[in-house]
Amino acid sequence: MSVERFIREMPKAELNVHLMGAIKPETLAIIAEQNEIDATSKHFRQWMHLLQHPDYHRLGEIVAAAVKWLRQPDDITRIVYELGVQLFRQNVQYAEVSVDPTSLADVLTFEQFMAALNDGRERVYRAWGVTLMWLLCIPRENPRSADEMARWATGANARRSGIVGIGLYGSEDAQPVGQFERAFRTADKKGVARVPHAGDTLGADGVRDAIMTLVPDRLSAGWGSWHTPEIVELLLAQQIPVDISLTRTVRLNPAVKDYRDLGYVRELYDAGVALILGSSMPMLLGTTLTDEYLALHNKLGFSVDEIQDIALNAVRFSQLPPDDKQTVLASYQQAYERLAAEHTAGEIG
Repeated sequence: MSVERFIREMPKAELNVHLMGAIKPETLAIIAEQNEIDATSKHFRQWMHLLQHPDYHRLGEIVAAAVKWLRQPDDITRIVYELGVQLFRQNVQYAEVSVDPTSLADVLTFEQFMAALNDGRERVYRAWGVTLMWLLCIPRENPRSADEMARWATGANARRSGIVGIGLYGSEDAQPVGQFERAFRTADKKGVARVPHAGDTLGADGVRDAIMTLVPDRLSAGWGSWHTPEIVELLLAQQIPVDISLTRTVRLNPAVKDYRDLGYVRELYDAGVALILGSSMPMLLGTTLTDEYLALHNKLGFSVDEIQDIALNAVRFSQLPPDDKQTVLASYQQAYERLAAEHTAGEIG
């Protein structure tokens, strides 16, 4: 068995995938037709072209346009189910999926949105055995939604509804990070996970501000943190893992020409920072979680042992209940040992 087959077959957890960035363009086209969007949207064809051939610097606009085509609870249920199928095919058994209820507030109430999500979640689990949980993500462009999102995430029924945390996404220069401090402090007091995205625009300063102001459980992206020893020390001292999408960085960061420019991933790992791999917006970025692990090995030279460690980090830093987490960790480790035993000594390393 080759290393590639090992990666494809190993059980995985995915902590960084955005629901709206995982929708297949052909599915959106069908939904748009059913909702008669193609007949009412003046620029429908242009947006469909961008979905099929993304301009990576316009991903926010593309997602915002596509979200408006979703009109019915069944639309949400459908894309959740299709995400579950995509994850199952990669042997992803657990995922924490980022969703933004405010993006559909003009057509669905929060209760309707969550009911549709969980209809899809239950169907996915029954059909494929994949467990999906939700991170409610606050758009930086809409700080007024922050307190409401925190209230939803910390409510009595949140965990029963599959909600395990709050996130923060969008352009860092849209609003100062302090605008979201109260919401994140509320989540912290209630023991709810906090996962801000930081570093894309403001680099090390954005990462530092997110750590100091929002007290995160995980940090998504983290671009610029490796250049600043102070930030690496903060990550280590507070045991904050960094969730990285290699393909997202290559596609979106102008300082990165290809995967060979991602040497910082090795630097962070060797420094002892816990790394997690995520696909982020897989359909729009043209990647999968499996592809991210393949790139880690083929492009950055990580060994199979290191890949296993990083894959287990996704379980270690997940929001699974403690007993379940230990069970899943043991199950994954046994599967890795079994798969590794099928490799010859010359193929693995």
